[in-house]
Amino acid sequence: MKKYLGILCLLLVGLIAVIAGLAMVENKQAPELVGEAWCDAMVDKPNADWTDAETRSFAKACLYNNEDDQESSDLN
Repeated sequence: MKKYLGILCLLLVGLIAVIAGLAMVENKQAPELVGEAWCDAMVDKPNADWTDAETRSFAKACLYNNEDDQESSDLN
């Protein structure tokens, strides 16, 4: 019985290590240089080649920021 418990513990530790490693890989994102030139480059890049992080950064920096600029200019 102790033999099986030891094997089970080793498998559990291994599983936790794999999950932790995958979480680190998934959350690791390269720093992005987001600006007007980057937005223009992303418009030219085929959408199928965009990563998930690039899509989020593009939406946040290029779409939402432009809407905020337009709203503030409409108020003046």
